Amino acid sequence: MEFKTAKTLKDEKSPTITTDITPLDKCLRGGIRPGKVYELVGKPGTGKTQLCMKLCLNVQIPRYACGLAGKALYFDTRKDFNPARLKELAEDLAARLRCTSKSALTAAQMLQNVYYIDCRNTAQLLAGLLNCHKYLEKEPNIKLIIVDSISFAIRMVNNVSDRTELLMEVHDGMRQLQRMHDVAFVLTNNQGYRRRMSRFQLEAVLGQKHSQLINKRIWLTENECFVGKRSKTKRLICKLFKYTL
Repeated sequence: MEFKTAKTLKDEKSPTITTDITPLDKCLRGGIRPGKVYELVGKPGTGKTQLCMKLCLNVQIPRYACGLAGKALYFDTRKDFNPARLKELAEDLAARLRCTSKSALTAAQMLQNVYYIDCRNTAQLLAGLLNCHKYLEKEPNIKLIIVDSISFAIRMVNNVSDRTELLMEVHDGMRQLQRMHDVAFVLTNNQGYRRRMSRFQLEAVLGQKHSQLINKRIWLTENECFVGKRSKTKRLICKLFKYTL
């Protein structure tokens, strides 16, 4: 057993997945980290799926460029995944990587490293997540798993207690995978109005239990980015007009 000091742990720099949003990366101590669960929250059209697709490419950044040199697995429940847009993003990243190395990945190679699963209902999503260990045994270099969107799939179940039970089963499956494999999960979630006292407040859906089980919640609006578990306590990280989502 190896002993380390707290200072050693603090100084250790493990590779991360950049979000391409510099202030957000700084807040996340470098970007998306394997072993953690992140959630992107926002209204439709705020760039959640676009950011997910960028992460699927950025996980492939080589280690010489402080990346993970990994692959991605994408669970799509809303049919928002856009292969044509992913190709455009891959071409842009490939061009940037060529500036640092002649042996950089091509856009075509990047697309080959993104695995896609179409989940048309809650049962398919749950089955896919529970079978993830098979995908990871076959492709151990998968370092990022996207679920876009977890709320859309879970809320197909009408009964609230059944919905909560399914959601806890999904979280249990994710944690088991992370104990066995060094992967990051990025989920997308929607917003809905909740009544607090005599006022209605816009909050992330799926409830408090779910909120407690994710590591970081990132809120996206059309021009701003926030971090925080609840709408009331989230803090502004940056304006997004400088960054393309």
